[in-house]
Amino acid sequence: MTSSSTKARDRDEILDAARNVLAREGLYHFSLRLVAREAAMSVGKIRYQIGDKAALLEAVVARECEIIDARRDQWRTQLASCPELDPASVTDIVTQVLDEVSQDGRVSAIVMAEIYIQAHRDPALGPLRARLWAHDQGFWQGLFEDCPEARGLVHRIACYGVDERVFSVLLGQSRDYRLLRQSTLRALLRPAGAHARSAVSAWHLHLVAQLAGPAQAALEGASEIKGTKAVLAGQIADAMAREGVEAISFRQIATSAGVPLSTLTHHFLSHRDLVLGGVEELYRRMRASLGQPGDARAGRQVLLLTHEMALGALRDPRLTPFAIDMRRRRAENVHAQVAPLIDGEGDRARSQAFTMALIGEAIALGDEGQPLDSTAFPERLRELARD
Repeated sequence: MTSSSTKARDRDEILDAARNVLAREGLYHFSLRLVAREAAMSVGKIRYQIGDKAALLEAVVARECEIIDARRDQWRTQLASCPELDPASVTDIVTQVLDEVSQDGRVSAIVMAEIYIQAHRDPALGPLRARLWAHDQGFWQGLFEDCPEARGLVHRIACYGVDERVFSVLLGQSRDYRLLRQSTLRALLRPAGAHARSAVSAWHLHLVAQLAGPAQAALEGASEIKGTKAVLAGQIADAMAREGVEAISFRQIATSAGVPLSTLTHHFLSHRDLVLGGVEELYRRMRASLGQPGDARAGRQVLLLTHEMALGALRDPRLTPFAIDMRRRRAENVHAQVAPLIDGEGDRARSQAFTMALIGEAIALGDEGQPLDSTAFPERLRELARD
């Protein structure tokens, strides 16, 4: 074997190991040491072959872009002789793509979600996020470029996919979730002016309740947050917004709040209570900020943490109820504002679908996306509805 082929093989092994570590541990814990252990080689060899951590992440994103483009080409071959597509056919295709994401594409889906989310906390990741988004959109553009009826839906679908992808990985084995996703997709792709029948809306709400029921049961028993506990919850929320869910620990919060560890554990008995306290405070802030011109921070923090909670739940199933509950509530909090803008009065599925697309767009665009800024999001929603 030549030295060049050996080097190429080593590089592939390093990138495969890096993708696996990133998917399993998350970007917060990602390190050359963990990748070296996964690849069964030295850190020095990784540095020689690829470079430092930043160079390795850049190489991982390049590999993900290659995977996206290869999947696009496979799908284009599948659709090459396809007749003109209608919304139902497009829905079928998007559903199948998401099913594949939750199976063979699981590692890629998690890696992409990690890059998208952490780029909001680390500006150095911004160029990697932008590169990933260009290929992410390019996947759907390539899929439907020969289908006039579908071309206008590409941006809407791509944005929805950014928000949906990690939840399809987390909940894709749930029948209720897959049915709910199908109902949401139909609403996303429904032509403007084509109102859902009451039975369709009732079915969607039934599925929401089916999925939310177990999550609500798991979250029951949380005590009211007030007094000192409320102050501490504010510290937890600040830490979550600053560093993400995976960085939260009793010791870290006690240190940042300047209180003894015993004070914190008196008010929050478990890590679950710690997370719930921060989540509830962030929701309180988001509700207070709705209708306040120019203030999108609390809403942005909630949408980022919803994705981080889903990623965390893939590593710790105890967080799954939080992820489900946050996913449900973020759409409920803005339904009244969203529905009139998208011809969706009374249509919860359509409100949910376009909220998801708007959130996906904000995550993909980074600082350019302002989904919960009351002065900006109405026009963004109208544009998505016009695509």
